[in-house]
Amino acid sequence: MAIQMKALLLGAAMAAVGCTTIIALVLSLANHQTLDQPYSTQYGIVFDAGSTHTALFLYQWQGSKENNTGIVSQKQSCDVDGDGISSYVQKPPAAGESLKKCLDVAKAAIPEGQQKTTPVYLGATAGMRLLSLQNKSLADSILVEVTKTIQSYPFDFRGARILSGMEEGAYGWITINYLLESLIKVNNNQCF
Repeated sequence: MAIQMKALLLGAAMAAVGCTTIIALVLSLANHQTLDQPYSTQYGIVFDAGSTHTALFLYQWQGSKENNTGIVSQKQSCDVDGDGISSYVQKPPAAGESLKKCLDVAKAAIPEGQQKTTPVYLGATAGMRLLSLQNKSLADSILVEVTKTIQSYPFDFRGARILSGMEEGAYGWITINYLLESLIKVNNNQCF
């Protein structure tokens, strides 16, 4: 029973890491031009396209920051209906269509004047990695379709791509350490 509980907890922890690793993607790919906009709050959208489902995460941060650093917080999330985008091998356009509901949610949450400067990324993980190994042209056609859909919205689309296992692991490591506050410790005004 204890082994089953450990396996369940490990699975839940890995799922949480998979979802939150996207924070690291936003932080590593966000262009400073977006951050320099005159609005007090900035936004970023990330699709986590996992093997079993896809989710949109809407992040926000203060536009004016000291030393070009800021705290990113999740404003909203939206689960895309259906399975992961890799499941649309028989009908790639449906992969793009599946994102529209969540893109509409994000569009409604972001002030109209800031939509064109809001970066959007889609990071696909295990399901698309596997599909790409089995049939690269099918994986590419799915990415083309999700790209078309995202580009039809008034956001600053920055790309849809398949993350390598190493990238996903690195983002997971950064996210876990960020959440545990173990990357930087402050004690008596000194950083260690």
